[in-house]
Amino acid sequence: MSSQNIILDHDRWRKGTGGAPAGLTGQADSFAYVGLDLNLAQFSACTFNGSSFTATTFHQAQWSACQFTGVAFNECDFEGIAMTGCTFINCSFNRVQLTRNTLTGCTFESCQWNEVLLDRSEWSDVKLLNCTGSEVTGDNLQGEQVKWEGSHFQSMRLRNARINMAM
Repeated sequence: MSSQNIILDHDRWRKGTGGAPAGLTGQADSFAYVGLDLNLAQFSACTFNGSSFTATTFHQAQWSACQFTGVAFNECDFEGIAMTGCTFINCSFNRVQLTRNTLTGCTFESCQWNEVLLDRSEWSDVKLLNCTGSEVTGDNLQGEQVKWEGSHFQSMRLRNARINMAM
């Protein structure tokens, strides 16, 4: 079954109209998605190239060892997502909520972040390399081994953040 069918099936399952929970492993994807409920979806070792997600929720989803290249996330909600070993290259995050998430061993390279909310998140070994954007805000972001090399954000406001400090 194609990644698109699995993802749309998961949306139907979440909305109670049939389908089944998504468990993508080793799939490749380059489709556009709008208005989906991908809460609890599990993606493992998947490759997304040029995909786009708009007005999509990923609450409590689990992603591991996934690669995202040129993917656009617009008005998405990632509350409670757990990402491990994921890489994002030339991706855009616009009007996105990354709240109560756990990121471990993730890299964001040359990504654009605009109007991103980072409340109550925990990061470990996260790299933001040559990323840009504006209006990145957050309260209680906790992080260790976080690298912001070459990244520049206008109007970044983090309150009660503890980054690269003994926790």
